[in-house]
Amino acid sequence: MKYRGIITPMLTPFNSDGTINYEATKTLIEYLKGIGVSGLFPCGSTGLFPFLSLEEREKFIKFVIENSEGLKVLAGVGSSSTQDAITLGKSAVDAGADALVLMPTYYIIPGQPEITKHFSDFLNALDKEMFVYNIPQLCGARIEVETIRKLKGQYSQIVGVKESSADMRYFSTLMEFSGNDFSILQGQDDLLIPSMSIGADGGVCGLSNFSSAVVNAYNEQYEGSRSKASEIQVRQVDPMLHALLGSTFPSGYYYAFYSKFNLKDGGYRSPMLEPSQEQKHKITSVLNPE
Repeated sequence: MKYRGIITPMLTPFNSDGTINYEATKTLIEYLKGIGVSGLFPCGSTGLFPFLSLEEREKFIKFVIENSEGLKVLAGVGSSSTQDAITLGKSAVDAGADALVLMPTYYIIPGQPEITKHFSDFLNALDKEMFVYNIPQLCGARIEVETIRKLKGQYSQIVGVKESSADMRYFSTLMEFSGNDFSILQGQDDLLIPSMSIGADGGVCGLSNFSSAVVNAYNEQYEGSRSKASEIQVRQVDPMLHALLGSTFPSGYYYAFYSKFNLKDGGYRSPMLEPSQEQKHKITSVLNPE
């Protein structure tokens, strides 16, 4: 299946005591459906999956699927343990996920042979559509193009790549894999329009958790209105992203979400810290009204 459009790497809303706020999660999903995203990606980097227990992740993914409002759900199953990733993957498949998203293991930095084994063991255990997730700045290792080519040739379950390295030269080499049944998605909001201009199918864009700007930019570019897409990118998307990155990722995204929906009890799962007042002011100043 071909995946297109904007897929939201959902944040995981918290209460002030650090527990998951499921009512706020419902609010988020309803908002995302309203602005026209194409899918939901729970338990990715923006969702702080390393800060959640396996049980919390299984429960959260299941909740998102049950409340997905007809949107596709791409479940994040990344882990520093291949075995835990398989466990999460099986749970997500049982819950009804449309696809899985897997990154390399992290902390003990893998080489390409270890990355290949990680993905191979996972794919041998699960017959489900899956995205390869490249995010070397957080995993510590890049998935080389040749590794993707090898895995893609061996496993028909691989239906796309979520590429978040911010390396456009690397991204451009992935376009050789693009096809009717294989999707290339940009994971950096400010690189969405340049990526679409060379054939990307869409993006996994964190700003969509609280702003329709990136969805609007995608729609304009997809419909051929390049000048309008570029204007949204430069005047709305880029300033928001720059303001958010003034605080430690992804705390600014959480503040923006809580602010938008007036969630005064919104919390930050330890060890994440709430943005400073100065950082909050910068974020508030660039949030766009819908």
